[in-house]
Amino acid sequence: MFQKDTFKKLADILPDLKEFSVLSLDGLTEAFDFASITDFLLKNENLVIFLRFDEDIPLSDAYKEILEKFIDKIIETPPKEFPYIEFPRFENSILYNDYRKLYDSRK
Repeated sequence: MFQKDTFKKLADILPDLKEFSVLSLDGLTEAFDFASITDFLLKNENLVIFLRFDEDIPLSDAYKEILEKFIDKIIETPPKEFPYIEFPRFENSILYNDYRKLYDSRK
């Protein structure tokens, strides 16, 4: 899948790719180092990003907590552009409705 620094390297070049407007990563697992990209995701102003975790591979509670803390940060202080994040059983989270409303209302 990804090496630990793959997305960091990608994040370094994405702002220079003006014609690149959408990044979609599907089938993600805990091997994806989400914590290492949160700064990029919060600073991103133009790129539409979709992060979808594999529905058939459960995430640990600790990993879901990392995702939910990030989503809570988005809800509290929405950046100009923020990723669409989907992970197993997220719809059961207390943050789900607020996040979806915020995401659906942007732009």
